[in-house]
Amino acid sequence: MTLADLGDTPEHRRALYELNKECAADIPERGEFYSFDEYVERRFEVASYDPRGVVIALDGEAWVGMAATSRHESFMFNEMTGVRAGYRGRGISIAMKTFGMAFIEECGASRVRTFHHPANASAIAMNRKMGFVDTVD
Repeated sequence: MTLADLGDTPEHRRALYELNKECAADIPERGEFYSFDEYVERRFEVASYDPRGVVIALDGEAWVGMAATSRHESFMFNEMTGVRAGYRGRGISIAMKTFGMAFIEECGASRVRTFHHPANASAIAMNRKMGFVDTVD
């Protein structure tokens, strides 16, 4: 589901923060995660935010994964895809990113960008499987 489907509420924003914080802890050299207030400012209080671009994977009521895509002037940006450790290896990341492509198509975008840490082998493999290619801008 998307955050728009679930409801872009303060409670759901807090749940997204907790999920994102947990998943981001496994990113190589990530460092300390944002405070909740910083997260709200950087994730929700920006022109590029649209709750239709935030995909949430659910196991019953439990939030187990997220894939966030934002709108920019000339491209869409796949910001973060993450799955809780106990749910990894089941294809959830690719399913969420694929589901999120409907939002990208709805926005009429012809370019999608993402990035990953060069040591994050699982993210690199997933992005390659999704058709992302390295570019130099």
